[in-house]
Amino acid sequence: MKRQTITMSVKDARPEKNGDEERKYSFRTIAVDNIQENGNIRQVGDIDDLAASIRAHGIINPITVTNDFGMSTQYRVVAGHRRLAAAKRIGLAKVPCHVVDKDSEGLDEIPLSENITRMDMTPYEECLAVKFLVSKKNTVQQVARKFGRTLRWVLVRKKLADAGDKVLKKVKEGVIGLDAAAKIADLPDNVFKRELESCYRTDKYFIDGVLDRYHKDLSHAPFEHEACLKCDNCSSCQADLFENEPKAYCLDPNCWARKAKKAAEAKVKKLQEEGRNARLGKFSSYGVDCMDEADKFEIGKYDSKGQEQAKEAGIQKRILVDAATLKTYEYFDKRDLPDYHEMTEEEREAEEEKERKEFRFRETKQDMTKIRLRKAIARKIQKGDKDDVIALLLFRCYDLDDTIDESQHDLLGIKTDEDRCAGLSDIDDQVRPCDIHDAVLGSVEHILERTYDIDILRKMYSIITYGDPKEAEPVDDEVEDELSRKNAESEHDEEEEDADE
Repeated sequence: MKRQTITMSVKDARPEKNGDEERKYSFRTIAVDNIQENGNIRQVGDIDDLAASIRAHGIINPITVTNDFGMSTQYRVVAGHRRLAAAKRIGLAKVPCHVVDKDSEGLDEIPLSENITRMDMTPYEECLAVKFLVSKKNTVQQVARKFGRTLRWVLVRKKLADAGDKVLKKVKEGVIGLDAAAKIADLPDNVFKRELESCYRTDKYFIDGVLDRYHKDLSHAPFEHEACLKCDNCSSCQADLFENEPKAYCLDPNCWARKAKKAAEAKVKKLQEEGRNARLGKFSSYGVDCMDEADKFEIGKYDSKGQEQAKEAGIQKRILVDAATLKTYEYFDKRDLPDYHEMTEEEREAEEEKERKEFRFRETKQDMTKIRLRKAIARKIQKGDKDDVIALLLFRCYDLDDTIDESQHDLLGIKTDEDRCAGLSDIDDQVRPCDIHDAVLGSVEHILERTYDIDILRKMYSIITYGDPKEAEPVDDEVEDELSRKNAESEHDEEEEDADE
């Protein structure tokens, strides 16, 4: 029977060209052995279901091939690699094919168009496909029209592909989701790349953080923003990237900062004209920044004595204006007090040295108190009152490692494991209450040494010894003697180090 060839055509819409150019192809049945595989962006993957479908219904959508080997009987796959693989698996000798003219423009776009419109490409493959088409001199608008996708759809995938291998690898592994990337696709290329390269996941918290840093809601702008709504860096002027977004965002944080600062300076000037001591301040997310001089000279709101002194002197509060939000912060300044004295450098150093000595004194006194409390509690418990043992255990029962010394583990049938700390579940089932009592009694010093909170020690002292914790506090002379001893030890150690060098 004579083979019948049907000549057909498919419109290849290209607005940039005049006229209706047509791609020519023919339909025919070709032997599987005469069709050669070709490079494909997509992986063939699992074809079990496809093979079963072809066995039951045949190949419904013909494979697209081209004849560019210079031999009339040899063909190369353009689109349909998975269909060809499935046909080979089930042993088909021939398959239906569309034969496309080898000189047709946009030949390599056919498999990409087919796969994308079927929506079965992975996000990683979609990014590679868009990158490939753009590299073939297609604009993003042309790519969007070819595949019937929105411009935003193409731009997001192009931006991910352009961000480099590190970002693409995260797309492939599922760390970066396309929906998340779409929300920050308007960021400058270098910022977009930096944020995605450093991320571990693109969840809501990550996206909200990025948007908070780079997207500024113009409805909350601390300055006049009517002109901003017509700016190219406004989301309302980038409909392709902000589909169905009711709010208008400033996409240029530097421009936003400049305008906010200008508005803040105007507010400071107005306050000064009203006779107020106002200036731009340094702020952080927690309030006045520690680098601002107000942090040093402010009379704190909890300094009741200083606050009262400032009010009695009738001094006026100073005002700080936040250059980012235009919010104000008012405070009394020590320098405005009538008896304020500006310390010299020597006086400041002397004051700092005094504060250091006071801190060391308090710290040493607290350490000495802890030691005395521990000894007093231990003496009382060692007398053998079981109620005291239970009370001691009550304070430390949340962590067995802090409660039972390793020397007592055998008594409780606990097997030592170097890789982890012992837990309550490690106590042997045959252990009796008296064994636990004896184990705790043997761990008293261990328990007390690992009780670092002095308030807990005071509480234990009160309950177990019935005494006042203040009884254990050293007097000042004892603290001074201890500090002298520590200083002597420190000096001795330094002399030995110098001698060794």
